[in-house]
Amino acid sequence: MKPFPLLQTFIRFFKEKNISLTQHRFLLAVSGGVDSVVLCALSQRAGLNFAIAHCNFGLRGEESNRDEAFVRSLGEQYGVAVFVQQFDTAAYAGENRVSTQEAARTLRYNWFDTLRQDNGFAYTLLAHHANDNIETVLMHFFRGTGLEGLTGMPDENREKGCLRPMLHLKRSEILVYAAEHNLQWVEDSSNASSKYTRNFFRNEILPQLQTVFPQVEDNLLHNIHRMQRTAALYNEQVAALKKKVCEIKGEEVHIPVLKLLQYRHTSLLYEIIKDYGFSESYVAELLKLADAASGKYIANEAWRIIRHRAWFIIAPKT
Repeated sequence: MKPFPLLQTFIRFFKEKNISLTQHRFLLAVSGGVDSVVLCALSQRAGLNFAIAHCNFGLRGEESNRDEAFVRSLGEQYGVAVFVQQFDTAAYAGENRVSTQEAARTLRYNWFDTLRQDNGFAYTLLAHHANDNIETVLMHFFRGTGLEGLTGMPDENREKGCLRPMLHLKRSEILVYAAEHNLQWVEDSSNASSKYTRNFFRNEILPQLQTVFPQVEDNLLHNIHRMQRTAALYNEQVAALKKKVCEIKGEEVHIPVLKLLQYRHTSLLYEIIKDYGFSESYVAELLKLADAASGKYIANEAWRIIRHRAWFIIAPKT
């Protein structure tokens, strides 16, 4: 039997984050596809105490029920509890005027968070891998994004208790591991359809790019890592600048206009106001407000930015 480099990488992920493999209970998000099946196998080999969570979105008829049955059998194979939630995803999408994909994402993560907290799990483990990250960054790039959108998915979200221990593994490595260990999984037939944006990038765009740039996957992954380091430095410097110009007074933030405009950098202006729900389009309005009379303001649904003499005051609406 060959050594388990994937298993070693998996275990190292937890060690680097100082998360004990044996002192916590983990909730595994399992669709039944190869990625989440390998997540189960790695978790079992690493000695994790885990249970399985499966979402049946009811979007593929009998195939959705087949996936649910498969995941239940996976739980029996590993001797662990399986939590299943069936959703009327189409109805939720219609009621909230969002795409089916966005509806499924919202329903999934809200349920995972509730399940984790109600049942005493320390973390939810997600099976996203490096190729998922590449697709995410490309979608962000073509939709239009800032620096943060080019950093990809984080490998942890402590607020939501989510970890992505396979994020640095390629799909090809996962498939090899599954084959070498005779793992069984189910295929989602919708993955073959390029009508979904992610599938379009996966099935159409990336294969075409590889014909011109054979190393495109590695190059994009290196770019993501560079963007992550750059974003960390950027965020550190922005935080320091915010401390210099912003004075917290109760629920309000007071900012000397002239001191702020010394920087005259729209990125800093946006970084300050975005924390209060203002989009980037408000930056131009804020610059106009700097030349306005005292008492003038701009507002969104919850906050106002008021020009008061020599100050900007960010205050909640009353």
